[in-house]
Amino acid sequence: MSQIDWAAVAANEYAVPEELNPVDAIPELLDMLASPDPIVRDEQAYTILAVWLGAGHFDAVLGELGEQTAKLLSAPDVLTRSFSAVILGEALNRDTILSRQRSQESQLAFRSPQQASALAAWQAWYPHEPDVRSCEDGIGWIHAVAHGADTALALALHPQTDAAQLRLILETLTERLRTLPLYLSQTEDDRLALAILAALSRPELSVTEFSAWLADYQTLWTSLQPGLIPPGAALAVQTLHSLHTLLHLGATINRAPLRPAHPTETLELVQDALRSVYPYYGSV
Repeated sequence: MSQIDWAAVAANEYAVPEELNPVDAIPELLDMLASPDPIVRDEQAYTILAVWLGAGHFDAVLGELGEQTAKLLSAPDVLTRSFSAVILGEALNRDTILSRQRSQESQLAFRSPQQASALAAWQAWYPHEPDVRSCEDGIGWIHAVAHGADTALALALHPQTDAAQLRLILETLTERLRTLPLYLSQTEDDRLALAILAALSRPELSVTEFSAWLADYQTLWTSLQPGLIPPGAALAVQTLHSLHTLLHLGATINRAPLRPAHPTETLELVQDALRSVYPYYGSV
């Protein structure tokens, strides 16, 4: 049994208990991500890990935490897989924030091998996750599609991610949608759209590359026969609408604006794609 009262930690606004080294608590907190109790898993384990990551308590072990959570993407239970994905994203995000304060790229926790390993683990897991339920009574949030999109967002914004990897991230998002077995409506579209916008914010991704990806993405619905739109195509269209909204309203990540590197061309391409869904969008 744990010697730490995690409920008390949560009730105390997630302050670190006296005489506890937060790093020493990582194994137990990661184990708690598998709990079917949403209070233990979500309000305690996940939130404590996320808050302590953001506060810098794990800065010295970000790379190791990334390796641990990347390995957990192949865990036997969906709760561990899903919540490990979002913690992996939080660790990558923290590394990106710290990179702005560092003078040398060699000081990144996720240098080239570690970042590539995290991307490979996410790519191997995300399109093939069989349990895509958003939420269930008694279990709470499962949300693998949303959490995997959050990881994609963090990967797209990480300074080690190059143009080829940005294309791979976008292609993996498309692959996830092609095999989606359920209709989803619990912010998955917004989370996917934000991940796409993160990739578009990188100048390494050219307009030509985005256009080619978007043409393939549109086949999720343009290749269908008349009839009921299947789950993946429906979410793909919803995601495109969310992306269009983000291009107009903007987005803020880590207190900084998130904008496409090529705003005019990106907006035109997205609007053209929307017209393939419903040709009456726009005015003459």
